[in-house]
Amino acid sequence: DVKSLCRAFHEATVTQSKPTCIIAKTFKGRGINGIEDQDNWHGKALGDKAAGAIEKLKSKMSNPGPHGLMPINPEFKAPIIDVTNIKLSEPPTYKMGQLVATRLAYGDAITKLGKNNSRVISLDGDVKNSTFAITFKKSFPDRFIECFIAEQNLVGVAIGCETRRRTVPFVSTFSAFLSRAYDQIRMAAISQSNVNFCGSHAGVSIGEDGPSQMALEDLAMFRTIPNCTVFYPSDAVSCERACELAANTPGSREWCGTWPGPPMPSGKDRPHRWRRRRESHRS
Repeated sequence: DVKSLCRAFHEATVTQSKPTCIIAKTFKGRGINGIEDQDNWHGKALGDKAAGAIEKLKSKMSNPGPHGLMPINPEFKAPIIDVTNIKLSEPPTYKMGQLVATRLAYGDAITKLGKNNSRVISLDGDVKNSTFAITFKKSFPDRFIECFIAEQNLVGVAIGCETRRRTVPFVSTFSAFLSRAYDQIRMAAISQSNVNFCGSHAGVSIGEDGPSQMALEDLAMFRTIPNCTVFYPSDAVSCERACELAANTPGSREWCGTWPGPPMPSGKDRPHRWRRRRESHRS
């Protein structure tokens, strides 16, 4: 029903300050005898049915043209922003020998990045007190998005926020739970989206919480993602610097963090040399 569709698009155009969702009931091959709503026609040419189908469609055209209708050129009203050269607002301040979980340092790091660039945002899957994304939320509640226990939606929202390089999103949940959103993560990479994923509670270090929470496949999963960079910081200082580097690295980025707090092996000012492994790719 083209008229109903046009009315729906018009209503969406004039509706302000809230999103509009159009739900359309569709039938594959609508209006073509022997094709409409039939199985086994997906991705196939019509063959000897093509000529009849085309004539059927032409007969339904009330104005075959020329009608002079042209689409309006898009207007680029969005202001130019800079999401490059994002830095920590201050260096790590942990002391040598101090026990600090890398997930805690993650919360500190993205908060420091958020202080220096208002386009840094945080999204979490209802575990913000464990991933320490809550640290960011306390400082920037208007730039924090709670996506609850819906990891596919969590990743999808982040992709949308990053579209046209408008934000620098940091997505956090338990690393094991990111496996639920593998398809969305894969499609983000194919779409050349720049999203940062924080998978906390990696490996068996989570211990008493049990095997359902243990991420044993996360590294393998992200290594298959095209142009994905994987970080596994060993302590709090390297974690903060990894987040800073991730914010400025093109493509998808995955950050892995263990549950317990490893001791700081050296001071906050030590140089960081990231060892580069083979980039994930698929020929």
